[in-house]
Amino acid sequence: MAEQSMASSHPRSLGASSIFRWFMGIISFGLLAYMLVNVAYQMIVPPPAHRLVFVQDIPLPSGLGAVSPGQKDPLAPGVEQQFDHFDFQTLDPGTHRLFIAHTGPSPDLLNLAHIKFDLKTDGHIAVFDTNQDKLIARIPIPQVAGIVDAPDLHKVYAADAEESIVYSIDVKTLKFKPIELGDDEGPDAVGYDPVEHKIFVSDVGTPADPKKTLNAARTNQNVAVIDALTDTLITKINIGNLPKLPRELAPTTQPGNVPTFGYDVGHNKYDDVLHRVFVTTQILHNADDPNPVALPPPGTGELVSIDAVTNTIADRLVLPVTCSTPHGMAIDTQQEVAFIACTDFDSDRNLVENLLRVDLKSMKVIPTDPMKTRLAGGADIVLIDQRFHVLFVGCKGGISVFDEKAGEFHKLGDYVLGKGTHTIAIDEETQYLYLPLNTGGRPTLRIVKYNPNGI
Repeated sequence: MAEQSMASSHPRSLGASSIFRWFMGIISFGLLAYMLVNVAYQMIVPPPAHRLVFVQDIPLPSGLGAVSPGQKDPLAPGVEQQFDHFDFQTLDPGTHRLFIAHTGPSPDLLNLAHIKFDLKTDGHIAVFDTNQDKLIARIPIPQVAGIVDAPDLHKVYAADAEESIVYSIDVKTLKFKPIELGDDEGPDAVGYDPVEHKIFVSDVGTPADPKKTLNAARTNQNVAVIDALTDTLITKINIGNLPKLPRELAPTTQPGNVPTFGYDVGHNKYDDVLHRVFVTTQILHNADDPNPVALPPPGTGELVSIDAVTNTIADRLVLPVTCSTPHGMAIDTQQEVAFIACTDFDSDRNLVENLLRVDLKSMKVIPTDPMKTRLAGGADIVLIDQRFHVLFVGCKGGISVFDEKAGEFHKLGDYVLGKGTHTIAIDEETQYLYLPLNTGGRPTLRIVKYNPNGI
């Protein structure tokens, strides 16, 4: 009986095995067919384009000297220098000329590395014609940081951070003249008020004797005001000696409740609706602190409102602890909202670089989860394309892009287009973005195009 049972079960075993093989075969052929169809689809249907599309690279001269090393042509492509750097840009719509601050090697970093440099040949302004896609000139102004266009006056203003001079440049002839700010002002960001015809300059201050202290005097932490019609200095609005506000916990203070080390003075922007100039500030920590990554005291970043007519401080807003060292800023005057890049990060404090929004009419922060507005590393310049209501933040680690339309604010993504893309300019007619950087050991102007239908 046992033999009969075994014999009778054998055909059933073969049947089950055969069905399993057929089943696996169908699955295998199905997977193969799916893969072939998928590959064919990818070959026939191109993938969706990126939101930022590479257009071309334009070689730029070296950041040193009247000519690039080894070249006789001052516009010839050059090589990257040690500690080379680009800063602000501005586009003049009338001439289609883009002015690029190529600061050259940073004097502070050269000094730390004990490398000698000649200030007079360190850096320049590169002038690029966006119609011809061609570099047309270099202006021999060294160590330029902030730069702004005054289109109605046919001038560009550029801040020489090392010599505390703001230069007035004729956009057509490219001739320039200096406007002295005084010693140790360290001008950085520059803004323009086309109604009062004033230039506002954020002076961060520089140490008078770096061998004794790296802290700048509070009297040099100012917003300088220049009459753009006469190119003369009108006044300086002191920021460094402002008393701390009640919510701020500065670690040490001086008489009058003034923070001992004063304030960092960030970017400033003019609002033509409110007729105010807004500037980001931050209570400073001791620059002589041996800890190289020490952060400023938490909850001491501010947005300061300045009356552009009277040149006086009108209001101050303490920013949340999630915004440490507010720096770059852009204003959407249709919504009356300021977008501020908060640039510090600390994993122990759960602090990240993020984009903060402020309602300028009420001077109140718009609640936002900083994790949802997190920026690529090294955030700096903030720009808005008014046509598409898209906001760009130039970061060393990429370009962070946001949809900033009213009621639809959200992040679109981070886009890596090279190393050190912290400075950015945009032509709203063409949606071309200009990103000067060093790539492959050479200074380069990288041009990309914004694609509203990209991903």
